[in-house]
Amino acid sequence: MSFHAQFDRLHAFLLNLECLDMAGQRDAFMNEVMESGGSYVPPAGDDWSSHLFEISLHGVVAYGSSEDEAIRNWKKVARAQVPLVEDDGFITVHPPFPNPRNHAEEIANAQAAVGAGAS
Repeated sequence: MSFHAQFDRLHAFLLNLECLDMAGQRDAFMNEVMESGGSYVPPAGDDWSSHLFEISLHGVVAYGSSEDEAIRNWKKVARAQVPLVEDDGFITVHPPFPNPRNHAEEIANAQAAVGAGAS
């Protein structure tokens, strides 16, 4: 999977999690791990285990003493890597790829179109 596809999937997955309760989020994590690769490792079942719950998905790794805590920690780390709202206040699900937008050129084109329509 390319980095760009992985980035889009991470962003979409984070947006989907916002619409789900904790039980739905657990199911969503299991499905996403199966569909896109990753790991969802619970602690060992014996009383001597000191292993934490571990989630590794879309290049984001988090740990927790419980499943719910690991999910919360994963979401915190993922949000830090992919902010949902940009500085301009808009949500960009699919950023321009592979070339960034040239805002100066877009403004010049818009001004030219308005000037052409006035005559």
